[in-house]
Amino acid sequence: MGQRTPNLVVTDGDKAMRTAIAEVKEAEFWKVFKKAIYANFDVDEFERYWRTSIESLSLGQNTWVQLTYDIKESWATAYLRGRFYAGYRTTSRCEGINSFIKVFLKSTDSILELVHSLDRVVKDYRNNDVTAQFYSTYYTSIPLTGLDAIELSALKLYTRAVFREVKKQIKGVATLLFQGRESISTTIVYSFSKMGRPDRVCKVLYDPNDQKIECECKMWDSDGIPCSHIFCVMKYEGMEEIPETLIFRHWCKIAKDCTTLKMGNDSREHARLLQYSALYSSLTHVVTLGCEEVEDFAFAQDAISDLNIKFNMYATFFIY
Repeated sequence: MGQRTPNLVVTDGDKAMRTAIAEVKEAEFWKVFKKAIYANFDVDEFERYWRTSIESLSLGQNTWVQLTYDIKESWATAYLRGRFYAGYRTTSRCEGINSFIKVFLKSTDSILELVHSLDRVVKDYRNNDVTAQFYSTYYTSIPLTGLDAIELSALKLYTRAVFREVKKQIKGVATLLFQGRESISTTIVYSFSKMGRPDRVCKVLYDPNDQKIECECKMWDSDGIPCSHIFCVMKYEGMEEIPETLIFRHWCKIAKDCTTLKMGNDSREHARLLQYSALYSSLTHVVTLGCEEVEDFAFAQDAISDLNIKFNMYATFFIY
């Protein structure tokens, strides 16, 4: 899309994995493998964990285990850190969509019935989207993290679902231990460790001039939300709002607001598609409400007719 190549591809190797794990015949291996995939290890911790686990299970000579380890850069969190994948680590969401669509479809459907069924699927998804947008707009949260200003700033900024994840990171500030602060040129370097893990120090770079904050854990690069280390720096620097450099538009309430979209020459077609989608979604909602009652239908039809007249007058004005 937009002549860009994807930087990450999620593929389904589930059947192959199940067959291979069945051949391994070790009940504990699945637990080891799952932890190796998802645990928040750094590279050294992952290597130690994998080596120790495989040796304890006597699987060092297993062919599939060795082949899987050889491509660890494609599945282990320790090696994927810093690559943006928007929360997608499995194909379960795509499989969920397929499963949802199957509820509406039958093998005996005609082409007309198929089109109507798919239209019902789209309407259901749009209804879910409207519901989520409503809760994001009117949802309120009682600040409980102790960083009230930052939490309220995040609440105003993010959608409800994303705010839940951001709030977890704000709460995580309480578990961090300050290890040091030093200045290198115009950059301030903060060092933090976590309670119970004093040996694992994470460094955060902060540039006061550009309001840029970068963390060694690379959570923002991977998930698009600031980590607890970044929020801890914000606390020490007395910041009450999340800097613009750390705001990922797709997670915000204004993600679909095309009026605030900055358009360059290379993104005009992309912006046009976004605007088309937004208008189409709004008009679909109008049509859905307008067809319920005769009075609603007449009101919607008059409003759409007035809008058409205004657009024609607008176009004629610019032609002449």
